[in-house]
Amino acid sequence: MQLRPSGDTIYGREDCLYLDVYTPKNFKELQGNLPVVVVIPGADFQTGGKEDISAGYDYGINNVLVVINYRLGAMGFLSTEDSQGPGNLGLWDQQAALKFVKENIANFGGDPSKITLMGFGAGAMSVSFHLLNKVSSGFFQFAIMSGGSATSPDAIVDRAKENAEQLGSLTGCGYRDSKQLLDCLRGADPAQLLRTAHRSKLKFLPIVDANVTRDAFLADRPEALYASSFTPKPTIYGYTKDAGSMRFFERMTLEDAKSVDDIVQTFLNEYFLDTDSRVGITAAVKYQYFRPRASRINATSNAMNAIKMLTDFLVAAPVHLALRSHLMKRTAPEAYLYVFGYPDGKKSFAKGAQRELYGATYMDDMLYTLNVRMDGVEDVSMQYVEQALLSTMSTFFASFIRTGNPGGSLNRPMALDAPSYANITKNNPNGETSQELYRSQEMAFWNVFVPDLHVQLNHTSWSSYMRAREADHFRSATWGTATVIVLLILILVGLVAAFFVSRRQRLRNKRDAVEFKPIPSSAGTQQQL
Repeated sequence: MQLRPSGDTIYGREDCLYLDVYTPKNFKELQGNLPVVVVIPGADFQTGGKEDISAGYDYGINNVLVVINYRLGAMGFLSTEDSQGPGNLGLWDQQAALKFVKENIANFGGDPSKITLMGFGAGAMSVSFHLLNKVSSGFFQFAIMSGGSATSPDAIVDRAKENAEQLGSLTGCGYRDSKQLLDCLRGADPAQLLRTAHRSKLKFLPIVDANVTRDAFLADRPEALYASSFTPKPTIYGYTKDAGSMRFFERMTLEDAKSVDDIVQTFLNEYFLDTDSRVGITAAVKYQYFRPRASRINATSNAMNAIKMLTDFLVAAPVHLALRSHLMKRTAPEAYLYVFGYPDGKKSFAKGAQRELYGATYMDDMLYTLNVRMDGVEDVSMQYVEQALLSTMSTFFASFIRTGNPGGSLNRPMALDAPSYANITKNNPNGETSQELYRSQEMAFWNVFVPDLHVQLNHTSWSSYMRAREADHFRSATWGTATVIVLLILILVGLVAAFFVSRRQRLRNKRDAVEFKPIPSSAGTQQQL
């Protein structure tokens, strides 16, 4: 059960843990089992399901396609960060589906030793999570992840318990005790719960549950797992060149982009909650993406720069971080990267009057990879160039699914000392191999500079916080002594004041008792003082 992205229609049902298996009609007549593609749908862990994707595009070879369902939003990712509600139910659903496929796909003509796990957007983040989980990673051999990774800012939530309590308050379940809260939420109307969660804008995402339950899905933060226990598999990494445009136009119009401060506050404040960190990082972001300063008055220019910022921050940099972690392993299998930059496709998630400004937006590459049936995606006949795009993507994935090595311009693997990627553009829909690191300065900005700056600013903030706490402790520890001293001072002041008042009164009384008499003058006249 989920809401349409528009938030006004509920579809599906609460009992949703199913998967669809698509096989060639003649699979029983084929000799040997076929490669398997398991697709994890979803753009943001709140929407998306197996109903959105079906068979229909041929990768150039026969294969078995599996599309899975998992619980979404609050139903799949609400957590009280304790044993009562450990969270990550949606990830556990995915793992159960992978286990089922591994154990049963041979009955559908699939080869359990050639399973490729594929995802776009939140699906890509999920693929990344399964690569980092030692149990899940045993259920597939190859991976395709486009538009995100486990290190994406939208892949993990750090305030899960707070979000659960806020949702409880909004639905009449204002309990602090986790068991009472969850019991109340389970008794709520599912449709109303979905609508309330949607209106609240609360984030229900995977969490690091290492300190929540013994049977943790994520033993540490994704960055730490990538640096330590991660065992890579042959993987295709990818993203669209203008992925951030969808986020931008969901929250702003072109007219709103006249203020750079408004842009930065709208899109970055939610990720940098500490005031000191936010001020420092947003200043750095303005310098990186919105200079020279004189150009900041142009709304169109600001919007285009904001889209670059969001693409790099939310999508490209996290993908590159995962890719670099892959390449850092001594015995790493091959990794491949593509950037999808075709901006004028009739099949696109871009919508509205400003569609031409979207470029190649978030997950547009999926529309040339899978047969997608989703709101806002037109079922149109493709032009010659788009047919070429479809052929390019099919060539990439057909070879990779079969052998672990893609074909075409993606055939050259990435290396730390020899970076390369397949650049798919309007002028070259077949893709061309670029032997460089895509937007290397921007990737270094988000993956090196910003984390270092965040640590330094947080250290400053922590020091200030500790100084404040020490002052509080000092005040608490000395409150009794201070009270006694103040009382003694007040008593002393009172005594001194009483002494001076009494003395002044006695002097006044003496003056009143004195008689002034006339002094005789020599002229016989009288004068008075």
